Amino acid sequence: MKTELIKVTGMTCGGCVNSLTRALKSINGVDAVQVDLSTGDTQVQYNENLTSPEQLKSAVKNAGYGLVG
Repeated sequence: MKTELIKVTGMTCGGCVNSLTRALKSINGVDAVQVDLSTGDTQVQYNENLTSPEQLKSAVKNAGYGLVG
């Protein structure tokens, strides 16, 4: 398992956190997601043989949120 820290922008409430969590957990290989609404820090544990950081970031964008960096 690997851990990726993604800085997400555009979240304003708990519903955003839930939406982002669902989007990331729907990716094959994602094991756990922790989102901090106040900082935008999103920690994702995933199997690097099944997904990649690029796929994780794409899911964030497709869910309607922005990325820092």
